[in-house]
Amino acid sequence: MDRVLFEICQENSKTAFSVGYQIVYLINVVLSVTSIFTCSYFIKTFIWNSTFHPNFKLLLTMYFFAAIFHSILFTASYLMMIERFLDYQTECDIHVSMVPYMMVHSSIAICLFCGMLTQVFLVIERFFATLKIESYEHNTSFRHILAYLFFCIVLPVSLLVWAYQDADYRSPVITAISPPKGVEFRLNILYIFCFSLAILALILLQIIRYVNKKRESRIEISLSGRFQIVENIDTTTFISSILIINMLMSVIYIVGTFSLRNFEFDVFINDRASLSTVKLIFYLHPLFSFLMPLISSYHLSKMRERRLKRREHLLAIKTKGREGSDAYNQLLHDQWQQHFLK
Repeated sequence: MDRVLFEICQENSKTAFSVGYQIVYLINVVLSVTSIFTCSYFIKTFIWNSTFHPNFKLLLTMYFFAAIFHSILFTASYLMMIERFLDYQTECDIHVSMVPYMMVHSSIAICLFCGMLTQVFLVIERFFATLKIESYEHNTSFRHILAYLFFCIVLPVSLLVWAYQDADYRSPVITAISPPKGVEFRLNILYIFCFSLAILALILLQIIRYVNKKRESRIEISLSGRFQIVENIDTTTFISSILIINMLMSVIYIVGTFSLRNFEFDVFINDRASLSTVKLIFYLHPLFSFLMPLISSYHLSKMRERRLKRREHLLAIKTKGREGSDAYNQLLHDQWQQHFLK
């Protein structure tokens, strides 16, 4: 056996069996398994039973499905490691076989980048909902569905084919989440591209929210338009929280892995196991998949509370007699006041 390969096998074997590495990996697996059930519950309970526009429902479902599949694949990568532990005889037995490595890793990459682009198109969908405020509630077609499927699935897969064209899946790795050799440069470009899109999407989201807030008190907008405005305000707040948390975790992951890859730290010179453990700590996608349904459930519960309060307020208003007339005049007065203040 080649001496260099034998040394790599020894280092990787030591890493795989290290207590710190196994603890971090196992914590991420627990988060991933939990998120499979919480994301599935969120889709069924909060998304499919909501009054959101069908286009927004579709994109939100795709976003959570990407998180579910990532969690399944991440768990599968750990089960593959356990299997190699059971068959372990020599140091090089710890490495992932080429075909399972290629299948699991490429699928994980697809889930990650589909999720990244879907969150951007959640913002774009809200942009069109704001642009076509009067007609968007009844505006859905098969063309829209095909367009979202193309941009959120076909496009990221095509970008990954470009990024992975020189990938060497024969690289000795102990986990399928590790990217193969030959992809670092293009993969960094893709991460920067997606992160830049996320920043632009967040800026656009704040503009959309501001525009809808301005429109909220305009008296010439129809009932259908008012419903769309309220939905736009609620959903933009909800999407903002997801985007900000995802961007924060992406920054930690990108900066952390870039620093570990390009700078020499004395503490890791003779301890590759600790280096791999820290890299795994920076892999925050299982944590994000775990937090996402919890944060989303909180925001959507608050949205429901606000809608109930609006409904209760309207039901509490007297509609007959002198009191009803006074209440109606007060509503008109408040709307005109807000209109002229704009």
